Amino acid sequence: MHARGKHFTPAQKADIVRRHLIGKEPVSDLADQFGAQPSQVHNWIRQVLEQADKAFQVGPGRPVKPDKTKDHRIKQLEAKLIHKNEVIAELMEEHVKLKKSEWGPLRGAWVPHDTRDKVVDYVNYWTKRSELSAQRLLAWMGLGTSKFHDWKHRYGKSNEHNAHIPRDWWLQGWEKEAIIRYHDRHPLDGYRRLTFMMLDDDVVAVSPASVYRVLKQARRLDRRRFSPSKKGTGFVQPLRAHEHWHVDVSYINLGGTFYYLTSLLDGYSRFIVHWEIRESMTERDVETIVQRALEQYPNQKPRIISDNGPQFIARDFKEFIRVAGIMHVCTSPHYPQSNGKLERWHGSLKSECVRPAGLSSLGEAAKRIAAYVDYYNVRRLHSALNYLTPADKLAGLEEIIFAERDRKLEEARERRAVARRNGLVVA
Repeated sequence: MHARGKHFTPAQKADIVRRHLIGKEPVSDLADQFGAQPSQVHNWIRQVLEQADKAFQVGPGRPVKPDKTKDHRIKQLEAKLIHKNEVIAELMEEHVKLKKSEWGPLRGAWVPHDTRDKVVDYVNYWTKRSELSAQRLLAWMGLGTSKFHDWKHRYGKSNEHNAHIPRDWWLQGWEKEAIIRYHDRHPLDGYRRLTFMMLDDDVVAVSPASVYRVLKQARRLDRRRFSPSKKGTGFVQPLRAHEHWHVDVSYINLGGTFYYLTSLLDGYSRFIVHWEIRESMTERDVETIVQRALEQYPNQKPRIISDNGPQFIARDFKEFIRVAGIMHVCTSPHYPQSNGKLERWHGSLKSECVRPAGLSSLGEAAKRIAAYVDYYNVRRLHSALNYLTPADKLAGLEEIIFAERDRKLEEARERRAVARRNGLVVA
């Protein structure tokens, strides 16, 4: 879901940077408000800071006033150039149609080599003269780019059949059958030993490589033991909080309308770092949500773990990861278990909160989910954490909690022992 970038004027860029540097407004809020990408805002801030020293440099003379007449002339020439390019494109399209009627069909039929060379010359000539891309000309011709590059590779060569040409050293049919039958009579011998056994027994005279190919094609050598796949064993688990952040997008059905829920989960503690519900889920939306989570924990540099969704493999998202100074890892394709921690969270949210409540509006869903996230993080005991809450795991309180639980269990055992010795019945 790669959206076309929005154009911003210098005044808009300066206003956004000023509001962040002076007004201390978060980058994620500015990106949402102006429809920009967080990576764009970071680049504008960097450009302003790099050019700050030039504002204090004193140059000779007064500043040159802008020449309005010159600017107006430049705009006229740019408009004229755009119109000229449009006219050239229209003329080239009509010219291509005329040439196609001369060349005949270029797809689904055999094309003579001289016509093939004419097409290559035509494309090479007019891409240089008209500055149009070869892909655009080929689209008008109805010719695929792969076929065109194949024609360029075969330029100047006549058409030849692509069938295999028989060679003197090719094995005959009876020789292949003899090799297979001999192998079936000696199944425990390797192909190299079989080669010389057949040579001594005057069965066939071939090389070990030929015997191997024949037996391989006949599926007589499929005894290789493949090592078990590591798929599903997972990666090295994090050893501290905020080392791994899992992110994923899920659908939420609210009164028959589907909305996008994006969650970020800490892989060490299962703590929900941040979540948002949105009506759209483009690359810019995901980028803004991750930026907002990073602003909540400014001193952390987690590794982002996601699936191979179009938002996460987009070029702009990679640029955002670079600007933010963090790492990004994609899970195995078609294997949601690789991101199982977050998949489990979305399953619990839907089964325990969304579906039982029968949510019908976005406002109601936001309130319910916010309350459930607080319950999940602070009060709900997680079985994968030895029945700790994610907040306690995040704070590193597991040793204290485990020691307190052991103390209570030991006191209960001693109380029961005393009751037995005193002859009391414990209910």
